[in-house]
Amino acid sequence: KATVSVLYWNLTKMMTAALLSALVLAAPEQVHLAHKNANTMWVSWLDRQYFGNGNVQLDGKTVFYALPTFYNYQSSTGSPYQSPNIYHAEVTGLACGTKHSYRVGSDSNWSPYYNFTTLPCVGPNSPVSIALIGDLGQTVNSSSTVDHIVTGMSGTDPLQMAWLVGDLSYADAAYGPNCGRPGGCEPKRWDSWGNMVQKMTAKMPLMVGPGNHEQEDSPQPKVGVPYVAFKSRMKAPDGGSADGPYWWSMEVGGVHMITLNSYMAYDSSSVQYQWLEEDLKKVDRSKTPWLVVGLHAPWYNSNKHHHNETEEWGMRTSMEPLLHQYAVDVLFCGHVHAYERSHPVYNYVLTPGAMTEINIGDGGNREVLEADPVDWRQPQPDWSAFRQNKFGHGRFQVYNSTHARWSWHTIDTPESTISDPVMFVKNPTRGVTAHPQN
Repeated sequence: KATVSVLYWNLTKMMTAALLSALVLAAPEQVHLAHKNANTMWVSWLDRQYFGNGNVQLDGKTVFYALPTFYNYQSSTGSPYQSPNIYHAEVTGLACGTKHSYRVGSDSNWSPYYNFTTLPCVGPNSPVSIALIGDLGQTVNSSSTVDHIVTGMSGTDPLQMAWLVGDLSYADAAYGPNCGRPGGCEPKRWDSWGNMVQKMTAKMPLMVGPGNHEQEDSPQPKVGVPYVAFKSRMKAPDGGSADGPYWWSMEVGGVHMITLNSYMAYDSSSVQYQWLEEDLKKVDRSKTPWLVVGLHAPWYNSNKHHHNETEEWGMRTSMEPLLHQYAVDVLFCGHVHAYERSHPVYNYVLTPGAMTEINIGDGGNREVLEADPVDWRQPQPDWSAFRQNKFGHGRFQVYNSTHARWSWHTIDTPESTISDPVMFVKNPTRGVTAHPQN
């Protein structure tokens, strides 16, 4: 009897431990903040076991509600996939530059509490600090990049938001699990990616644009549509594309930000082009003197990889005159897995006051760096100011209406190493001049 009692007691403890473990795993996951408008934040999360309406409890009292959604995906070779329940809550009534605590879930299934600060007020001399990422993925290098950004959220000039210019999870689900790429190609990689970035996205907004790896439609899946995971999981500010977060704009501090899609129609008759033209017309440079654009496929690239692809030269030919007309200051791009900053350039000609392009497609992706010296075209073009093959992220720190610091932070050491620090100084009429910094 004593032996039976001991076995029963041990079995009970094991079952209790397993139950508690299951309860922990059932907590809401992939928590993600995104800007919606001046007074509203998107709060998103996923839940694997709860199927009812979701809640956001703000500052211990106010509750905002969200209905569950999900999507299905079937690749040509893999098993059917149904996403966990996806929740997107609109948290309204927020003032700029204010601190809040929140948790998500339900009465029986809450997440931990997280803290965030709303974005800075809009104004010509309102400072803001933005992390720039491209081609992040979910490798050890990717995680290091995220860790360095999280570290940058405290201290001097703390980061207040992040901007990812395409290629998020590298799920590449259309290819099926046996695609021969590290980690495979499956829809569930969106879930592991969302959990990897949560240490950043639960505490400050992450704004995203689409890259080629978000399309997930080649080879043609048996069930699914292009961008289904991307548009189901990600949110964008008001006023952008009507059917998904494909292009959008927002204002933060003294900056007007625009995200475009390299992989949808961009000619002058397209919806995207016409939206861009109208958005540029509305920019008030007395309120947001800094005008910056993000997209995936670079327009200027002296690397041999992804050189002169259709999405690059085609979009540049169509849209560069428009961006030049409205004196865009900086263009941020990804796709090429190497870092490069240009001098002010227009139509491949050095042009004072023209747009500066910065390629940041080396956030940590699994397709490795374009790192061999022979990957760079020689001689270095006159429009190319600085180029480097190291994983990392950029920081765009706007101080006032005339000065902004740019720096590239590599993952060489536990504390991110700074490369290519420059001070962008506004020219009297248009554009910026880059002054190297220590």
